[in-house]
Amino acid sequence: MSGPYYMKQFRVKGVSGVETYLRLIGENTEGYVILITSISETGVRETEETISRHLFDACIRTGYLSECPEPVAAHIA
Repeated sequence: MSGPYYMKQFRVKGVSGVETYLRLIGENTEGYVILITSISETGVRETEETISRHLFDACIRTGYLSECPEPVAAHIA
C-alpha cells in the first residue's frame, strides 16, 4: 500500500472521555485495513477493521478524522 495516508495516525472526533486513534496498516479489495485504538479510564482496546475508501475519504473531508503526529504509545503512557 502506498499513498498520502499510509501508516499515518489519525485522531477520531468522538465520545467524551474516550480517546480514539486510527492507523492505516494495509489495503484490500474492500478498502483500507485499519487499527483502531481506544483509550478510556477502563483501559486500552485495539481492534483491526476494514473501512471503505469512500467512507475514509469522507471522514477526512468532514474533519471526523484529523492527522495526529504522535504515536498512540505517547498517549497511553
